[in-house]
Amino acid sequence: MSPSAGAPYLIVAASGRQLAQSAARGGHDVVVVDWFADRDTCAAARAVRRAVSPDELRFDPDTLLQAAEELAPAASCAGLVAGSGLEDAPPLLQHLTLGRRLYGNEAQVVAATKDPARFFPLLDRLGIPHPEISLRRPPDTCGWLAKRAGGAGGAHVVPAAACGADEDRIYFQRREDGRSLSLLFLANGRRAWIVGCSEQLHADSSLGQPFLFAGVIGGVSLPPAAEDALQAALDALVQEHALVGLNGIDFLLRDDRCSVLELNPRPTAALDCYDADFACGLFDWHLRACSGELPGFAHAPGAARGHAVVYAGARGTVHSDIRFPAWCSDLPQPGTRYAAADPLCTVHASASTPGAVRRLLAQRAAAMQQLLAAEAA
Repeated sequence: MSPSAGAPYLIVAASGRQLAQSAARGGHDVVVVDWFADRDTCAAARAVRRAVSPDELRFDPDTLLQAAEELAPAASCAGLVAGSGLEDAPPLLQHLTLGRRLYGNEAQVVAATKDPARFFPLLDRLGIPHPEISLRRPPDTCGWLAKRAGGAGGAHVVPAAACGADEDRIYFQRREDGRSLSLLFLANGRRAWIVGCSEQLHADSSLGQPFLFAGVIGGVSLPPAAEDALQAALDALVQEHALVGLNGIDFLLRDDRCSVLELNPRPTAALDCYDADFACGLFDWHLRACSGELPGFAHAPGAARGHAVVYAGARGTVHSDIRFPAWCSDLPQPGTRYAAADPLCTVHASASTPGAVRRLLAQRAAAMQQLLAAEAA
């Protein structure tokens, strides 16, 4: 059954703000189900619902499915676009696609790319370098990290010595030196088109989660040899999994050698760094790539852009009279209660170089911490 005229796209993501704002730039009507229902997400979408577990930041399946049915039932849904938050729940993604057209990678593709027992042997077969992997706890954990299969956001990454022996879905990755980078790319099932390279930021050590995602800075230039190697690797992975739409790949760069950490088969947080470079936004290009089309032009990035997540230093409540600066996004609703280490908002910056962006982000994140501390006093 074809969706009714004027039907919205359904966005399901941990945070739907980036996709919703990009969709609005391209004239696409959307509804969103995510964890936060922030103010700016609500401003960009026709309707927004929260569907988060009461115990932790992850989707509550029953609430999610009910919200999706209320906002965009199959007969009134132009298509489903899935962001982060479903990597560890392919059956839930499969359920969401029933009767809806999926603009993105199928649940079985998500399952295959997030399963270390399948993904890293594939990299070996394709000749793509990656850190050493073990599916069992190493006898000597020094120099190893423990990761949860399907985890996102970095909170699941800990030194192997800190990981309990009985924890579920854990694999081990040898720690390597290098810059922590990512590529955002479009895929049409046959080849990849690189949107841009970004550097990942990690949260302050005071939060006790050394690999917690804390933002991204775009506009990073790669050595030609590294870029060529990554393009070949991406083309091979796209063909192997028939990847479509926006995707991301995380890797370490040391000199001109790349070591792949993971593939994210969905739009990533780097979208904010490059969306303004495309007249109709990257949501529009995500839809087009899922239908087989890739841009026929070379991407010339504008200013370097980045954003940083501001995490709460202590528990508190968002007051109705707090004034967020114009360079903030992901603005929580008045009355929102938060605990220490919860994400509170995101600060943005643009400049001529990634280094200048980094400095400006640090200043703005510090300013927001001071503002929030004053509000809580």
